[in-house]
Amino acid sequence: MCVRFNLRVVALALSVACTTALAQGTEKMDGIVGHAVAVVGNARILSARHRAPIARDGAISEGDTIETGGDGYVYIATVDHGFISVRPDSSLTFERFQYDASAPKQSVIKLVLHKGTMREISGEGAQAARDHYRLNTPVAALGVRGTDFSVFTTGDTTRADVRSGGIVMTPLGGSCLSSGNGPCEGPAAAQLFADQRDAMLQVERGSTRPLLLENRLAAVSPQGVATQKNEDNAAHSVTGQTQGDVGVAPLELQFMNTIPAQTPQAPPAPPAPDAPAPPPAPPPKPEAQQIFWGRFAALASQPADTSLDKLLKQGSEQIDINMLFAMTRTPQTDMVMPVQGVFGFGLQSSAAYLVNASTGAAVPGAISNASLTIDFGKRAFATQLDLSANNGTYAIKGRGAVLDDGRLTSDYGSPASIHGALAGKTATQAGYLFLQSIDAKTSAIGATQWAR
Repeated sequence: MCVRFNLRVVALALSVACTTALAQGTEKMDGIVGHAVAVVGNARILSARHRAPIARDGAISEGDTIETGGDGYVYIATVDHGFISVRPDSSLTFERFQYDASAPKQSVIKLVLHKGTMREISGEGAQAARDHYRLNTPVAALGVRGTDFSVFTTGDTTRADVRSGGIVMTPLGGSCLSSGNGPCEGPAAAQLFADQRDAMLQVERGSTRPLLLENRLAAVSPQGVATQKNEDNAAHSVTGQTQGDVGVAPLELQFMNTIPAQTPQAPPAPPAPDAPAPPPAPPPKPEAQQIFWGRFAALASQPADTSLDKLLKQGSEQIDINMLFAMTRTPQTDMVMPVQGVFGFGLQSSAAYLVNASTGAAVPGAISNASLTIDFGKRAFATQLDLSANNGTYAIKGRGAVLDDGRLTSDYGSPASIHGALAGKTATQAGYLFLQSIDAKTSAIGATQWAR
């Protein structure tokens, strides 16, 4: 849904708030987070005192939760001259927000994004007290480095990207507890900075460290969730910064040291009784197999594998075919490969034969000591395995490139000719067919499937 804001109305609200703040000074605002400078669609505020729709210029306090529906947007100017956007289908709690303009280094800020998408431009408190800033999601903890960043989360996956500054992200668990304050550091943490504009960090439930992923697909990027020009305009009005800058509001916009008076409202309805805590989320299911291989030709008493024909008719893509084997892959419409890191894959299934080129006789072999390593930073792979057959053991080795669509193809100097592909949302599956000459008459031909 396309949502349009009346920017003149937002500008007028900002001007009134500014005048009020300048008149009342810069005293400490205990428990006050900020106020909503723009509210569109279905959005409400939940606190210990009430549950009600959010009003424009409505105050937001420590402990409050902002919830938005499928058409809801809330833009918040914080007391430390920062900006927060809560986008549709989201829930954000201000667990702690303690800021003193006279001592910003003593600030303590802790937010919890339960679901959905938010964008934050760090204010003075978050920038001055980075060791006391934390954003939790169901699976990750984030800290800031003076930042404009966006976060998307479900119960099992968190993704974040950066416009300016940087972030540090760590999977929850072990020494990184959701009850902690400040960023989690250590070997499980990963950082992302604005110069990596084509990348994002992702944590999945059970991850030991964030993955650095390509940010080319809007469908998986936090910025891809309807980042609107109105949001940038509101952020600029509140903080006085343009995209790529990190700063605080100029004097004429330092209006959030107090909250403007509001029109009295009808007494809110009594809060509903607290619901029992939901049971812990079950562990995520492993991804379904997306790479398949089978025998293309009959061997001895074993018929050809016709299941691949069915897969091809259902829309699978053919990866490779040789004299014995064929390989297919489910179309990878949402696969995002890591942009750096070296990952090892374990062999899941395989078959191989020694084939005599003169007679066509095929002797089955056994595969052992198999390895597949992919360097995503260099977009290269290396593999090797031992094939035992005819009372001998033969070393099969290959190397080559990883193409943009995740296909694997051996280079000119590779001992084995290899063609295969990666699959899965973050390239966690792999498969390839190989052919390597053993001598003038004999070749090793096989199929492999892998996972990490």
